[in-house]
Amino acid sequence: MAPSVRTLSRRARRQVLRPPRFLVRAARTSGPEREAVIQATKAAAAAALAWLLARWVLHAPQPFLAPYAAVFLVVQVTVYRSVRDAGQQLAVVAAGVVLALGATLLTSQVVVGLALVVLVGLLLGRLRTFGEHGQWVAVTALILVAEAGPAASSPLHALVRLAEIAVGAGVGVVVNMLVLPPVYQRDAREALTGAVARPADLLRALAASLREDREPREDLAHDWLHRARGLADEARRARDSVAWARESLRLNPLRRRERTPDPTITLGPAADAVVEVAGHVLDLAEATVEAAEQQAAARADDDGLEPDDDAGLDPMFISSFADLLDHLASALEEVRDDPGAMSPQADRHPPGSGALELMAAVHREAARRLPGSSGEVRTGWSVEGALLSAAQRAVTDLTGRRPGRG
Repeated sequence: MAPSVRTLSRRARRQVLRPPRFLVRAARTSGPEREAVIQATKAAAAAALAWLLARWVLHAPQPFLAPYAAVFLVVQVTVYRSVRDAGQQLAVVAAGVVLALGATLLTSQVVVGLALVVLVGLLLGRLRTFGEHGQWVAVTALILVAEAGPAASSPLHALVRLAEIAVGAGVGVVVNMLVLPPVYQRDAREALTGAVARPADLLRALAASLREDREPREDLAHDWLHRARGLADEARRARDSVAWARESLRLNPLRRRERTPDPTITLGPAADAVVEVAGHVLDLAEATVEAAEQQAAARADDDGLEPDDDAGLDPMFISSFADLLDHLASALEEVRDDPGAMSPQADRHPPGSGALELMAAVHREAARRLPGSSGEVRTGWSVEGALLSAAQRAVTDLTGRRPGRG
C-alpha cells in the first residue's frame, strides 16, 4: 500500500529540517557534526588558497587541478592520511597528465582521445601504486583532453598541470596539519565504552535470570543469543576506532603541544580484549540456548512422569556460575569506567581478578562431580563444560592469566 499524504509530508519535513538540526548540533556540542563542519570549512579555505596560489605563481588561466588536490587531501580525516595520499595523488594526476599528453599527440580527434584515455586510464589505475584512487587516472586524463583539446599535447601545458597539482597537494597537507588537525581520542573512548557496556549488561541479565529461575529459560536464551551476535561487530568497530585514533596522532603537531597519550598503549589492550570477550559471550549464549532446549526437550519427554532431575544444569552449578557471570560483568564495567586499566603501564591489578579466583573454585566444584568421582553420569555435563570453557577464556583475556583448578 502506498504511503499516505500525511506520511509523505512528515518524511519531507524531516528531510528539510535535517540540515538545520545538523548545524545546530555542530554549534552546541563537540562531536562528529562539529568535526564535519570544521573539515568542510578547511576544505573550502584550502580550495580558494590553492586556486589563488596557482594563478599568482604559475599564471595558469584555469587552475582547477590545484583546488581539486587541496580539497581531496583536506577531507582526509587524519594528518597522516593526508601526507600519505599526497604522494598517491601526485602519482595519479601525473599519470593522467602524461596519458592525456600521449593521447593528444597520437590523435587530433577529441572523441578518439577521450575513448583512448578512458580505456587505458581505467586499466592503468588498477596498479597498486595508485591505491584506492586509481580510477582518477582516467578521470584526470578525460578532463584534460575534454577541457584543453589539442592544446593538451603541449609538454608545457602538461608541466603546468603537474605544478598545479603539486601546489594544491602542498596547500591541502599544510592546512590539514596546521589548522585544527583532527584527533579522534574521544570517539575511540566512546566507542570502546559502549562496546564494553553491552556485554556486561548481557552477562548481568543472564546471571539474574539463572538465579531467579534456577534454569536457563528458552524464551530469554534466544533473545540473549540475538543480542550476543551483535556484540562482536560492535567490539571490532571499537577496535577500529582505537586504531583510527592512533593514526590521527601520527604527524599531528597537536600531539606534541598537548602531550596526548598514545591510544595504542592506553586503549589498545582493552579494545583487543573486548573483541575476544565478545566472542566468548556469544559462546556462552549459544551454550545457554542448548541447555534451555535440552531442558525443554526433557520436559516434553517426561510429560506426565516424574521429572528427571539429571536432565538440566545442576542447581549448585547454576548458583556458582551466576556469581561468576556477575564477576565477569564487574570486570567489564571496570574496563568501561577506566579503559586504561588493562594497559601494561597501569599500576593496579587487572580487571577480573575476582572472577579469576571464583573460576578456580567453580572448576574444583565441577571436578568433584565428574564421572568416576561419584559414578553418576548427568546429561547436563556437556553444556556445563561448554559454559565453563567460554567463561574461562573470557577470564583469561581480561586478566592475562589462566585460572588454577586446584
